Parts: sequence; structure tokens; C-alpha cells
Amino acid sequence: MTTLAVDGRPDVAELHGAYDRLVQAGWERIPLAAQATEAGTVFPICAYASGPRAERVVIGGIHGREPAGAIALARFVDRLIEQGASRPVLALPLLNPWGYHHHQRYAPSGQSVSDSDFWLGRSPEPACPEAEAIITYLLHRASLAPQAAVLDLHEDPIYEAPGYRFEGHGSYLYATGLGAARHPITRRVAGYLRGCALPLVLDGLTRFGETLDQGMIVDSEDGSIDELLAKKLGCTPVITTELVLKTELDPPLADRVGAYLGLLDAFFGD
Repeated sequence: MTTLAVDGRPDVAELHGAYDRLVQAGWERIPLAAQATEAGTVFPICAYASGPRAERVVIGGIHGREPAGAIALARFVDRLIEQGASRPVLALPLLNPWGYHHHQRYAPSGQSVSDSDFWLGRSPEPACPEAEAIITYLLHRASLAPQAAVLDLHEDPIYEAPGYRFEGHGSYLYATGLGAARHPITRRVAGYLRGCALPLVLDGLTRFGETLDQGMIVDSEDGSIDELLAKKLGCTPVITTELVLKTELDPPLADRVGAYLGLLDAFFGD
């Protein structure tokens, strides 16, 4: 079952069509894995690189119940092409297309496609085939510049935790890596979020028990791809942004995508 008609999200094929414009502009498409559907369709998972030694990395679509990041990256393609012409960029825009299509947080296995606990020494084996393929690529095949900056676009569907109450409406972020909280890119991103339509919630507790300090959580050890990029590849800042979802449709998807388009401009701005 899908909810594409409920929140108005484009289908996976439309997103991939947008990302393929990167290839038409000369970017390399790197197949990482594939996810099969019950209908016999196969959804590819790909990375896109404008050149070696990427200075900026953008990530979206890890959790299928959080569609705004993947959609924003599809609508940001022309700007990505502009950015890729002046600096090497690596995009991983839709890492869980099966989850996006089915409106499910995780992969068909029930595990996160970016779970990195195995590579961080906390698990005896990779969580799922997608995680193994994605993390193996990043660790052994991807070409990143030292201290490449990363932006990972998420949403926090707090309605998944019925007993949890979050006081606030808007967004919060994680900053991971050496000096990440004070990095100029982090400051620019946080400044944008403070003034956008889904502003930073400055204090409180997330549903994972983390304390917000000026809207930020610093150097979280959550087994995510973001922790791995900081600890294993030296990326900084690794910025993970969360838009708070009260329900599937609150805030509306269009508002969330709009907020993320502005955020992407802030991340790439100099």
C-alpha cells in the first residue's frame, strides 16, 4: 500500500527522472543497490558525482516516511548542476525508494538502509543489504575531500510515538564532526532555520531523549550514516536536519519541501 495520493508526493520514477538530469549534465551515476517491489518493479539506489574529491555531500530519502528531502533534491537539480560546475559534489538523493513508495520508514527487511553500527564496531553484521552496499561505497569507493561538508535531510514524524509530546513547531538539527557546531556552514544553516517558516525549536527533548541546545544536538552517537561520515571519513560539518511532523500532513508537504529548498541554498552558499 502507498500513500502517494494522500500527501501528493511524486512517484519514484519522477524523482529518478529529475536526478537523471545530473547525468545529462555530465555527472557520474553510481549504482549502489536495488530494491524489488511486490509488483516486480526494481527501484535502483544510486549516487551521483560531479567529480572526484567531493567538497559537499547531500543525502535524502533514508526514511520513507520522510519524503521532503528527496523531493527537494529533485527540485534543486538545476542548482546542483550549477554547484557541481564550480566544486565537486556528491549526491545520494533517494537511498530508500522502496520505503518512499510504501511510506515505510525502513527497508523491506525492517532495518535502516543507513545503519552504520557494524562499521562503528557496535554490531556483528550489517543491518541489511542496502546498508552494506551504501556504506561500503562511501568507505571504499567514494571520493571525498578532507573535511567534506555533509547535509542529510530528514523529518521527525513524532506521531510515530503516541505518548510523546514535543513542545514546538518547526525544526531542529544535529551537528557532528570536528568543530561542527561552530563551523560557518552550520552557523549559516542554523541561521536560515531560525528565520524560515519551520523555525528551529531552541530547547526541549527529542523523542529519542536528546536535549536541544539552541536547536542543536552536537556529536550524537546514534549509529547513523552521519556519525560514520564524521568518525570514519573525517567529514565536518555533518549536518542532519529534522522537520517536525505532527501528523503525516502537518506541516503540509509543500511547506516542508519549500523549507528544504531554502536550506539547500544556505548549505551551498559562500
